[in-house]
Amino acid sequence: MRKPLNLLIILFTLGLSAQDLTELNKSLSLPDSISHEEEIRIYKGFGITNFTSIFRMYKDNSDKWNIEHFEHFAGVKKRSKPEIKKQKLTSKDKPELVWLNILRTNIQFLPEMSEIKWKMKKRGKIEEINNKPELSWSQVQIMDGVGYVVQIKENGKYHETYYSNPEKYLEHYSNVDELEFFSEFINLIRTEFDIWKK
Repeated sequence: MRKPLNLLIILFTLGLSAQDLTELNKSLSLPDSISHEEEIRIYKGFGITNFTSIFRMYKDNSDKWNIEHFEHFAGVKKRSKPEIKKQKLTSKDKPELVWLNILRTNIQFLPEMSEIKWKMKKRGKIEEINNKPELSWSQVQIMDGVGYVVQIKENGKYHETYYSNPEKYLEHYSNVDELEFFSEFINLIRTEFDIWKK
């Protein structure tokens, strides 16, 4: 019974975030699809608040890097309008170097978090239950926190992935490469652009 419940929670979260992205893009006047050959977007939020942070970095047609950060507060009531703050960011290193470091984290290849859930549990124990051997698993579930939707286009190849609380899960499952790479990626954005401080 536990596995279907976990799957339901994951599917609900993914469905909710996909719906939110369309509304966010519309509110921010961003195209729904990534049109630049080299671009990355990170949508951070999807907890119990009405706040979403959006990071966007892309190279335009003149080979110039543009880096933007949006803070989006959704309207709480039907009548209230969303509050949006937009700022241009600069990186500590050259944008070309930052882009290569982003690619170095393998973010353009990382699978959905739902695909690595099997790695995120303690190895099963065989126990006697009612005079019968049973296999039981132990798994940490973090129900609230922060989710990240990452969309990236690199050399014209598009990839999208979703992770929920990767840094928190890494504390429990330090041997999972995908969590390590994703956490490294988020930390790179945090330190290069001085956003999302812990």
